[in-house]
Amino acid sequence: MRRPFRVISLAPTQTEIIAAVGGLELLEGVTENCDFPEDVRWVPVFGSWHAPDLRRVLDAQPDLVCTFGKHQEELSMALEESGLRVYHSDPGDVPSSLKTIGEIGSILGCDQAARRLIDALETRLDRVERALGRRSPEERPRVLRIMNWDPLITVGPGSFQHDVIERAGGRNLMEDGLQPYFACDPERVLDRDPEVIFFCEPHIREVLEADPAWRRCSAVRDSKIFIFDCGLTCRSGPRIVDMVEQLARALHPGP
Repeated sequence: MRRPFRVISLAPTQTEIIAAVGGLELLEGVTENCDFPEDVRWVPVFGSWHAPDLRRVLDAQPDLVCTFGKHQEELSMALEESGLRVYHSDPGDVPSSLKTIGEIGSILGCDQAARRLIDALETRLDRVERALGRRSPEERPRVLRIMNWDPLITVGPGSFQHDVIERAGGRNLMEDGLQPYFACDPERVLDRDPEVIFFCEPHIREVLEADPAWRRCSAVRDSKIFIFDCGLTCRSGPRIVDMVEQLARALHPGP
């Protein structure tokens, strides 16, 4: 009898994709940050996304290790040099995120399930695009995505979150950033007067509302501050479309 295909996912995004295409039973390891769907909580843990237990991964000798993002690039190369098969991705936009779903599905032998999922996600994206219609730049609010407060880190072109903002009918306040993720000067941000601010760490709201300088910007003054779950804002798995839909409703409320 052929031995089952064994997978260790060291990134929450990849774990969500594996589960979504029907590969949950193939998972033999995840990280402590892999919390969706609920069933992955029963899978053995191999450290955290920031610091995976490399020795345990090597000892387990899985058929595939999935890694994600700039942070895990060196890790993926080290695992490959040790003889393990590795799938690594770092999508810079929504289409690339959907492509990752297809690639993982193909590797796991879940091609049809992956294709059905991608088709459904693309249909929902088309629905958002049709609902928003053609909007002028003036109809697209200036949006600041806060990744980290101190230092202030945001997103620029080349990040999937930049693409999410654009697809949701907004304009990334820092659309001229030279890197996908970068630290920026708060005064420069305030000079551009963000009309909408969103993040996933609730304490940032209190900081913004308590700071006299930030209270003067449009987003804080008009209570256009939104908190989204990190599983939506920070991951480019299937729920990236949930994020596009929810942000679109926040930016353009109405029937």
